[in-house]
Amino acid sequence: MDRADIYLEIIAEQPILLLPFAFLIFLFLATPAEKKLFISLVILVPWLTVARSEGLGPIASAAKLTSGFAYLIVAISAAVYPGPKRSIPGVVWMFVILAGISILYVMTTDGVARALVMRLQWTCVTIAGVYTARMIVHYSDLKYLLDALTWGCIFALALPVSAFLIDPLGSFLKGQGRFEPWGANSNQIGMLFALATPLFAYALMTLKKESLKPILMAALVITIGMSVLTASRQTILAITLVMLPVLLVLTKRPIVMVFLVLCGIGGLALIISIAENAEFDRLGSLESGRLDIWMAYMTEVFPKRPIFGLLGTSGESFEKSMNEVGMHPHNAWFYWMYLGGLSLAAPMFYLTVYSSYCGIRIWKMRTFLPGPSLLYSILVALLLTMYFQGLFNQVVYWPTYTWSFLHIVLAAFFICLWHDLKDGNISEALYDDSDEALQEAYDQEYAEDELEEFEDYDSTNQRPTT
Repeated sequence: MDRADIYLEIIAEQPILLLPFAFLIFLFLATPAEKKLFISLVILVPWLTVARSEGLGPIASAAKLTSGFAYLIVAISAAVYPGPKRSIPGVVWMFVILAGISILYVMTTDGVARALVMRLQWTCVTIAGVYTARMIVHYSDLKYLLDALTWGCIFALALPVSAFLIDPLGSFLKGQGRFEPWGANSNQIGMLFALATPLFAYALMTLKKESLKPILMAALVITIGMSVLTASRQTILAITLVMLPVLLVLTKRPIVMVFLVLCGIGGLALIISIAENAEFDRLGSLESGRLDIWMAYMTEVFPKRPIFGLLGTSGESFEKSMNEVGMHPHNAWFYWMYLGGLSLAAPMFYLTVYSSYCGIRIWKMRTFLPGPSLLYSILVALLLTMYFQGLFNQVVYWPTYTWSFLHIVLAAFFICLWHDLKDGNISEALYDDSDEALQEAYDQEYAEDELEEFEDYDSTNQRPTT
């Protein structure tokens, strides 16, 4: 029986499992428009983490089936977010158009029910991502988005932490010693850690509320510790790449860096000492079967269906080539090539190159944009890391990850921002309503009012000469 059919059967037998989602919809309807998006994003991150945690049983099935609706709620929240909206260049809508067209390519594949669900969910991801990028007009909107995702990551971490505390022995993959909390695949849960690490680090470095910094520090150490326990090389590599901007800034603050390194080493030592079942041997090895898999796809799969991929075929799996290879492509663009041939892979690769180019151009002009330059360095590093990591798996285009949603947001936002910047609209590309800018505007207005009052006073006290 197909997994989608299994999930539907579970929900049909236990409809009460949809009660949490019904509560979320009620909460959404009762929330003011200016808070809908924040709450939707805070809930989205742990909800998708639940969907990856198969050890949670039926509740994970319910979360997996409703993740598309969760993205639609995010899209609606972004659409009703008060304030002006950014104009979206036509090239950005290619994400949504290609996602919608890809549904046609899986209509005749095996397991068509699950294939349609996954393609529809990816379409929802692209719609939510584009509409979220559309509402980022002011600097405060960008900060609003990142704050929501940061809190969402904090709540999502409760799942792997609870698994580690409740059943430390059962949280590790039998025979391999890899951290798999509540049955979540090590590489997949690692994407949550790779997303949370730079968000926690940036919040820790810029937050003004001292009372929250110990919480963020603990969350950062725990996140890095659990990422090491997964023994996932791609997760460790992703975290290293997205943290490079932070490390470069910390090198200019040696005292702070030494303190954070000592705290990190102490926390990691404690976590690793508790996890007696973890095995880290594979972190020191570069052995992988991906080269053989890629070669098999290039020589045995793509030549048979080079232009339209699975379109019109029958008996093929929408996830992987069962007959020729028997494994996933383990590459984001190879998956698009398998799914739709050059007709889908070529435009998706163009969007990859163009959004990366826009991100790099924005990074070069980061000093002209509102807020800390570090923010744009981290965001650009995130997008480039997402694409780099896509060389080794297809998570960046898979619908059940916050990682893939943020990829669409960043790609769309960078393209929109660059279209304004290249036309010379620097001040209008992202309006500066930061605390410093507002204070400067207030001081300037106050000074002008004082000058006006002085001039009025001076003119009323002048006596006519005789």
